[in-house]
Amino acid sequence: SSTAHELAEAELGAALTMGRAAAGKLIGLGFSLKTRLHRTRAAMARGELDLYRVGLIDSATANVADDVIDEVERQLLEKISAPPIPGGTGLTGRRLTAAIDRIVAVVDPEGMRERRRRALADRFVGVSAAEDGMARILGSIPAENARAFDGRLRELALSVCRHDSRKYEQRRADALGALVAGSTILPCDCGRADCPQDRSGIVVVRRPLGHVVVLESALQGGEAPGADEPAHLDGYGVISAEHARDIAAGAVIRKVKVPAGAERESAGASEQAPSPVTPSAFVYRPGAVLDTWLRVIAGSCQWLHCDVAAWNSDLDHTEPFDHRDPTRGGKTVASNMSAYCRNHHRLKHSGQWMHTSNPDRSVMLTSPTGHCYRTRPSGLLSGMREPVPPEGGRRRRTRLENKAVPVKGERRRQRLRMHLRMKKRGRRKTVDHGDDPPPF
Repeated sequence: SSTAHELAEAELGAALTMGRAAAGKLIGLGFSLKTRLHRTRAAMARGELDLYRVGLIDSATANVADDVIDEVERQLLEKISAPPIPGGTGLTGRRLTAAIDRIVAVVDPEGMRERRRRALADRFVGVSAAEDGMARILGSIPAENARAFDGRLRELALSVCRHDSRKYEQRRADALGALVAGSTILPCDCGRADCPQDRSGIVVVRRPLGHVVVLESALQGGEAPGADEPAHLDGYGVISAEHARDIAAGAVIRKVKVPAGAERESAGASEQAPSPVTPSAFVYRPGAVLDTWLRVIAGSCQWLHCDVAAWNSDLDHTEPFDHRDPTRGGKTVASNMSAYCRNHHRLKHSGQWMHTSNPDRSVMLTSPTGHCYRTRPSGLLSGMREPVPPEGGRRRRTRLENKAVPVKGERRRQRLRMHLRMKKRGRRKTVDHGDDPPPF
């Protein structure tokens, strides 16, 4: 079940439009300022410290014992503040944390050892989306491992010949891909037959699996309608069609099949004419076709502001599946399943947040405090442009356009009746009601 802290993260994240990690960090910082860092809070209130430096202080003093925190805080504020001399500046960044480490090592050595143990337990490596089809890698690992990693990237970057066209930093970035692939060298791109690089000992292991969802028209390229439709890289987001084609050049391509009933649901089929239920609807785990389709249309975890990749998420029944009698519970069909990361999957089943499904596959979430939030789709199919029909062809109307047809028809009939009444009165006057042209 979800903890009180996780419930608070979800509530604050929804209210302030931020992800789980950012909300948790903000909660932790506020709690520290309220209960431990009284001097820092006062300095921040006076405008002597910004939020960034306050966060560094909070992190660096996280494991200082309560009986010595006041003394540590007093010394560190004296140390990191700007000296009273012309042009004096305070400490920030790594120099600030280094100054705190020295103070803690003298005043509370056990706190420093505990901080090291806690940091080791919190080690991680994360990958997040950046701009223009790029990503950032951020992590916290033991310093000795980091130095070995840095040294290995340098070795690979220097393994090319002098005619390689890439700059050193570019070769280091490419070396990461070679390292992941299990290569012992970074292949040189000089293209020379007499390249001195020895490639005889290259060993390449199986590549990790990634998923790119792209329309067939965008995959083919050219001038056809939809050739420039953006694709979706799982765990990243939108990439250009050209980028998707570059990835596909060295990838295994599989067509995504639409599961039985899902196409009917997307087209807005009437509830009075339900699609037939297949035997797989009464099996708890979705089959391969439905599994892939659900992740394609989800794009990521369906909770508010969560970007966990769809293929790293759980598939959850909106109406619970009845294991004792599957015919009486929620069915394993596209309209009754969504993707949630493990944390939000547990939070959904905690009973603290209420869920209401909408026909457009969005979900209305009601928090424990009674606030309501509606999720927004993030997959490839969300917000996709309607392909332009070929010359002479007809485009299939959308659901909104279908609803607008009777409204426009009735508006046109009203205008025609008004026009006829005015003609009877001998008044040559037309009335413009907005979108539609006059009926004559």
